[in-house]
Amino acid sequence: MRKSDGKFAYFPVNEPAIANGFYLTGAGMERIAPHAPYPLANHPEVYNFNWNLGRVLPEYQLVFVNDGSGIFESEATGVVRLESGSALILLPDVWHRYRPEPATGWSCDWISFNGNIPHLWQQGGALSPMRAVRKVPHLDRLSHSLHQIIESAMDCPENAESKSFSALASLAEFLADITDTGATSENSEEEVRLPIGRRSFDPLVKAALEIIWNHSHRGLSVVMIARQLNVTRRTLERHFKVAHDCSVLEEVLRCRLSRAKQMLTNTHLPIKRIAYASGFSSPTHMAIAFRRVLNTSPRKFRLAKFKSS
Repeated sequence: MRKSDGKFAYFPVNEPAIANGFYLTGAGMERIAPHAPYPLANHPEVYNFNWNLGRVLPEYQLVFVNDGSGIFESEATGVVRLESGSALILLPDVWHRYRPEPATGWSCDWISFNGNIPHLWQQGGALSPMRAVRKVPHLDRLSHSLHQIIESAMDCPENAESKSFSALASLAEFLADITDTGATSENSEEEVRLPIGRRSFDPLVKAALEIIWNHSHRGLSVVMIARQLNVTRRTLERHFKVAHDCSVLEEVLRCRLSRAKQMLTNTHLPIKRIAYASGFSSPTHMAIAFRRVLNTSPRKFRLAKFKSS
């Protein structure tokens, strides 16, 4: 391992995927060299973190350490050592932080996911903040299946919905394997339409969607996206209208609303922080978007979701 590198993708989430009960929201892999800075940069704000602050996720995440070692800490577990073959199962709304040991660095793969099925696993005790770190009994099997899912999902992020079923099967098998193992401690919403099947036929739209769903937490304009793709704004808008029946800015808003709704539903983060983490320029702008698109406010949306859960 001579230098650090990594790749990742965050995926659109639509109503059919949510109805399936399990869906991928992101995937990636990273190789961190010894004594290299951590974490890698350029993740959307809600997924990024630093060691001093830690982070809280709006969804579940599986992180598998292939090589190297590190440490993990959460309020529930305290400090736990990570070795090759360790798996982290991170839960929504639980503060945590982790990093590789400087002397070893590490190689790890990860997927983010959500849905009613993992919530049921959590309610049944299969997923617990007290047991965030698990030792994997069949390393090669999990490593191989997880790597295939990540590579396949990142190659075709517009078809991430179909990869969710493979991820669900692998996670169910993994949970069955580690049921008896644990960690040792040192101490009425508007439908969000994303016609997945049509997008893969237009490579320009596909490339634009990858930019939007991985960078919409930043200031992002149609001109900026078109410039990155080396086309005119008019060309990009025309392709979007044909393939997706919406404008580029409508897709950016859809992405930001999707992220905001996940955080409002699955975390207790302040609404102000959610607004900025989702890419809105202010809580006021997020409230305006909620009122216009969903006919409610972020606060009422959160209250309704918590009452129904």
